Amino acid sequence: MLSESFIASTLTSVKTPAAATLRDVGICVQEWQPALNLRSTFKKSSTAANCLAVSPSHVFAAQSEKAIVHVYSREKGNQEAIIPFPERIRSIALAGGKNGDILVLGTEGGRLILWETCTGRQVATTASHLQPVTSLVVDPTSNFILSGSSDASIHVWSLVDILSFTKPPSGRDRQQPNSPIRTFSNHRAAITSIAVGHSSGRYNIAVSTSKDNTAIAWDYHTGRLLRTFLLPASATCLTLDPVDRAFYVGYEDGSVQSVDFYKSQSIQHTLHDPSLHSTPSQPSAEDRWLAPSSDFGSVHSLSLSYDGMVLLSGHQNGKVLSWNVARRKYASTLADYTHPVTNIIMLPLEGLPSSGNELRRIAHTIVKPRYDHALSESSGTPGAVPADYTFSTHLLVSNTAQLTISDHQTNEFSKALTHSFFPESMMEEGLAELAALKQSGNTGTHVSSISQSVPDQAATVDHSQVASLEEEVTTLKKKLAVNETARQVTTDEVTKLRSDLVNLQDYVNELHQKQEQARREKVLRQARKEERETRRREAWFAAEKKGKKGDAVLRRMELEEEAQTSDTDDQSSDEQ
Repeated sequence: MLSESFIASTLTSVKTPAAATLRDVGICVQEWQPALNLRSTFKKSSTAANCLAVSPSHVFAAQSEKAIVHVYSREKGNQEAIIPFPERIRSIALAGGKNGDILVLGTEGGRLILWETCTGRQVATTASHLQPVTSLVVDPTSNFILSGSSDASIHVWSLVDILSFTKPPSGRDRQQPNSPIRTFSNHRAAITSIAVGHSSGRYNIAVSTSKDNTAIAWDYHTGRLLRTFLLPASATCLTLDPVDRAFYVGYEDGSVQSVDFYKSQSIQHTLHDPSLHSTPSQPSAEDRWLAPSSDFGSVHSLSLSYDGMVLLSGHQNGKVLSWNVARRKYASTLADYTHPVTNIIMLPLEGLPSSGNELRRIAHTIVKPRYDHALSESSGTPGAVPADYTFSTHLLVSNTAQLTISDHQTNEFSKALTHSFFPESMMEEGLAELAALKQSGNTGTHVSSISQSVPDQAATVDHSQVASLEEEVTTLKKKLAVNETARQVTTDEVTKLRSDLVNLQDYVNELHQKQEQARREKVLRQARKEERETRRREAWFAAEKKGKKGDAVLRRMELEEEAQTSDTDDQSSDEQ
């Protein structure tokens, strides 16, 4: 039977009510379809918004106003570890695909910390944010990290570049290692939430909300703004429709609102219509879905069901509400945790069929993070993996896969994995490869060594077999020469492509610098223009107060400014 569940975290730093049924419980695993049932709980946790992450094997909860992350084992149902960090953690997210092997942490100092939970490796980025990192999200490909901060900026980071052992050279014309690849600065106040679309293509979108009462849809691959939405109030949380048709926001008064991307009339996708990029859209305040009572308090978290037809919201008073998306109204109250519900994360749907011969990988025990100088980019050979870099995980095979293996219908890796010892075929292949590595690489020498190793057999072989072997050796030499030529050509092409890629990156960086310079000049021109207008208004009012004509004063000021401009142009021409 299909079942759907979610994990909710609470902020338990406030005083526990006397009638509370869940004492000392900070994280709850709740099944809500087909039957409402509390599956399990985890204690001693106080989690702020955007500070909960769930992998198939573990639950990670950054503690409110602390530099500590609690790690809970979903398999054992208990607390596995308490991990300290050098800074307070304000947001977390999981990367690395469905297994979630990389925990990304946003710190109060404006940097990111990446922890490989299966190796213990810890990597820190530059402190690019001026204020704490309050929102973190990883795109579906696990190639990019988006971090939002109270400084109103959103940085886009390359996960591959941060975790790479080979760091690009730093200098005046290049970015520092572990720095963001681009910045989105269209918001004018603190970022409250970020959501990324579900597409794995290069046209995937991101939606961000801010305390400036705006929600912006943009392309995080290029940093290009797609659409601006003027909200009736400041959004506290955000979630995207499963197929990116709309997004949902929660407000401080306990209401939620749906914003449809396709509501505007356009012959193409409204987010990719250039004629609509500069035109803000203003959803009506009357379209908000109101809670049954104002006692529910602010909405701290939102999440959608598997089919996108039910919206869940966590509120200040500890209630979890469900909303009917089709009818656009409140449906029911699912749970009461007595404390503010800060995070709601939907778990994958259980009961769906899966292929019988697939292997699953799970981390039964996480490796505690450590910062080892041998893992830093400044020590050792550039690009070399340290000798003590160990990946710890566990491979599992389903029962149906074991039955298939017994019938010899699976691949060789599955057979070797479930075999009681190394199969003879694998051992023979390994010994053959080891012998091939010890040879000098000369085919003629290899043939002669074989002949010397078996002199008795060579003496009994007739001339026809020797001739066929020599012919086969000649053919192999020709194939080897062709392969070597093709390999050299491929190597040259790869080298050229890498060189072109470096040149292209330099060109892109130069374009970004020019664009930033043009933006700064535009801002300066606008500031000077506003300053001139202010001076003119002040001069006009001052003249009118003294009984003089303000228009005459304005004309005189314009003549003086024109004279100053002509003098500046003359000086510039003389210097040239």
